[in-house]
Amino acid sequence: MVLKKLFIAICLITTLSSLAQVRVSASDRRLFSQAKSAYKSGQYAQVISILNRRYNLKDPKTPGGALALAAYSYEKMGQWKNAEKIYAYLITQRYKGANHQMIGAYRSGNVEDAPEIPNKLYAYYHRRAESLTQLYVRDYYTLNDRLRGLYKKTALMYVAILEESDYEDDSYDTIPERLEKFATEVKSKEYRSSWFVQSSYVSWRDKITIIFPDGTKANIDATGEGSCLGGGWRYENDYWEVNFNGCYAVASMTAGKENANISYFQKGVPSTAIIGGPSFLWKPKSKGAAFGVQLPFVYRSGAYESTPGATLEETTIFTYGYLLQADWRFEKWGIFTKFGKIQRFSSSLWSLGAMYSF
Repeated sequence: MVLKKLFIAICLITTLSSLAQVRVSASDRRLFSQAKSAYKSGQYAQVISILNRRYNLKDPKTPGGALALAAYSYEKMGQWKNAEKIYAYLITQRYKGANHQMIGAYRSGNVEDAPEIPNKLYAYYHRRAESLTQLYVRDYYTLNDRLRGLYKKTALMYVAILEESDYEDDSYDTIPERLEKFATEVKSKEYRSSWFVQSSYVSWRDKITIIFPDGTKANIDATGEGSCLGGGWRYENDYWEVNFNGCYAVASMTAGKENANISYFQKGVPSTAIIGGPSFLWKPKSKGAAFGVQLPFVYRSGAYESTPGATLEETTIFTYGYLLQADWRFEKWGIFTKFGKIQRFSSSLWSLGAMYSF
């Protein structure tokens, strides 16, 4: 920060000197002094307003110090595009010869052997690299591929030049790291798709209805467990995942109820179910974990037998539910668990399984 203030002070002194050389009026000097005071007090928009009273910031005759003060004020206001344009002009026009030499040396891989250039040009390299980095990060999704590449390439070129110089403000060192970090962040937000297969242990508590000859009804609970084989397709980035998954379950059920009015018991009843639907998962910072919900549809059928004279209902049903889901993935392999309520089931459904991603 001290070096940045020193850079601005040098620019201001240089401007005052150039103003004196062209014998500007006392009123012009007072105006520029007001701009300096406004900058020191943090009134950056006022700096631009004051400078515009006297100078055309797009005019080649405008003193370099005034342009630098305007550019630095634009930086403070976050107007990086305006700042970058000024730094680009100062580099390519006010230091045209020295810049041409240095860029030529960079392209030929001989920066360390290049002739010394003015310290102020190094400072402009630094500030333009910072401006381009800010624009690259801020406008990444609105920039076309050509501009993205140009901004990044130019910023890194200036950093490479500064690394071979005696320039003292080494805060430019953070630019490559920030660009790399941003690239990682961009990649983490990109969505990708994949297929997977899964196998799980599944357990649920079901119910069927028995109807007696006199028309009375009674619910009979059935508890069972089995396996469920299936797979699905996912669409995800490093933070969110949507997938559509399903499996075919084969279970062995035990159903029974006994009281003064009914005596019913069956063991080892084959039951099948198709369970499938979308899952919506959130991925916290802990890599590999995901938590969310699945909204499944369920088609279930059971080979239950009725007692003499009675009939059974709901041996085959189509229903829906909601399940809490947690996944842990390790490269291709992963494990998951689901727990929740299926409508028309008498209790919760639970599963624990493994998956493999392609």
